[in-house]
This record gives sequence, structure tokens and C-alpha cells, in this order.
Amino acid sequence: MNFILPMAIMALIIIFLTLRLMFLAGKFIYAKDISIDQFQLYDGEFPDKLKSARYQFQNMFEIPLLFFPLCISHMILNNSTTLDHIFVWGFVIFRILHMFFRLKNQRGLNIRPRTFFFLISLLLLGAGWIKLLLNSFCV
Repeated sequence: MNFILPMAIMALIIIFLTLRLMFLAGKFIYAKDISIDQFQLYDGEFPDKLKSARYQFQNMFEIPLLFFPLCISHMILNNSTTLDHIFVWGFVIFRILHMFFRLKNQRGLNIRPRTFFFLISLLLLGAGWIKLLLNSFCV
């Protein structure tokens, strides 16, 4: 099996969220709700929807960054099993669910489902790394 598709999906999610953040920023600048100068140091008040989009964008450069080297390591070492693919695809599916939940304005929203999706994706990623180590050292 191939690891390119799950990596491509994660990359496209990051690109989508980047474009969404830029679109929302432009929309609020055009409506004069914020000034472009505020983006130099992120000073001042920002609309909740824009803050939420920024947090979601930033989030994609935290835990998900551990996903790409995992997939690349499997490709280089060529020692993956079906379980490794289940961990990788499970991570992608739960990150997609997390993303859809985060697309909503977060103020006043129950964060338990979002936290659940995050924790499951984190556990799958951790299990994927542990499995990679086992694949590599317990041959």
C-alpha cells in the first residue's frame, strides 16, 4: 500500500486552511473590521471567526507535522504492515473530523467532541510511531 494519498490529503487540508485564513482576513480587512497593520504582530482585537481560523491554521503545524515523517519513514524503510496503514488512515480521518468541527466559530461551542477527535488522532499517531519502532527493531 501507499502512503502518498494520506500525506496528500493532509497537505491539501493545510493548503485549504491557509487559503481560508487568507480569505477571512481579506474579508475582515475589506469590511474595515480590522486593519492590515494588525497582522504585523497580531495586535489588537480580531473577530472570533478569524481568531478561530488562525488557531486552526496554527494547529496544523503542531501535531500533524509528526505525521509526515512517519509516512516517509515507512516509505523509506519499506517495512509497513496493514496495521501501520490503519494507524495512518485513522489519523487522517480523525484530523478531518477535527478540522470540520474547528471550522465552526469556537466561542460557546462544546469542545468535548473536538477534544475527543484530537485525542484519538494523537493516540493513533503515537501508536503509528511505536509500531514503526517495532517494525524496525523487532524484525
